[in-house]
Amino acid sequence: AWPTAAAFLGVCSSLQLDLTEVYSKFFRQGPTWLGRTSPASPEAVAAFLRQLRGKLPITAIASRTGINRYTVARWFKGTSEPRLPDFLRMIEVLSRRLLDFISVLVDPGTLPCIRKRWARVQAARAIAYEEPRSHAVLRALELDEYVQHGFAVPGWLERRLGMSTEDIQRCIAALQRAGQIRRRRGVWRPVSVLRVDTRADPAGARSAKLAWLTVAAERLERNAPGNFGFSLFAISRQDLRRVRDLHLEYVRSMQALIASSKKNECVALYCAQLVDLDLSEENALA
Repeated sequence: AWPTAAAFLGVCSSLQLDLTEVYSKFFRQGPTWLGRTSPASPEAVAAFLRQLRGKLPITAIASRTGINRYTVARWFKGTSEPRLPDFLRMIEVLSRRLLDFISVLVDPGTLPCIRKRWARVQAARAIAYEEPRSHAVLRALELDEYVQHGFAVPGWLERRLGMSTEDIQRCIAALQRAGQIRRRRGVWRPVSVLRVDTRADPAGARSAKLAWLTVAAERLERNAPGNFGFSLFAISRQDLRRVRDLHLEYVRSMQALIASSKKNECVALYCAQLVDLDLSEENALA
């Protein structure tokens, strides 16, 4: 008796929810396909899922959702439509941002089944803004070597992350306050692994980006191992947007590869910049 995704969105619309605003808040900008279809239509559902998918293979999606790959393919094509539970499952598998999607429909704090999880997500976001490098420490605590014996080796975290002891201790304290780690038998363990999308607060996200760009610049100055480069070019604005879209597709594919990696052996930092140098058109890529 579950409604289809489009029927559910239609109910949301009848309750005075602006679905155009819902999509725009979730993606942080209005999707281009919104101008070609009704936001509560099956076509919009298919376009929404395709945008979340990027270039992730259908076989991988089917494996993670437990749904037949032919059914998944029909949902992306729009020839059939998922019912609400499957729609929500697809959002989580494709983006790991189901709670963010729910948050643009209703206050998650009013839903007992996800209230505590949402509070943890919010706490994790706050730490990402206030102490960006704490997330590197959190990732390091997931490394196989740390789980096996890294905690018993003095200075292990400092060497693996290139951070000072003072920075490590400050990050550990912040993660403990946020409830993201807990000390068990003398060893710090992650309580839960959350994917944190920092775009909810533009100012906070900008601060976090600056912090990690600074780390990358510091490594470049020290001639540390890594891939550093740039390309300066002249291009049409239309093709510049196409370059941006190609980059976003690459990032989604990279995230899918990260999610499917079987071992945790190192903590890596990926930074990228695509900038229109013309300040009179500073929002060209927004």
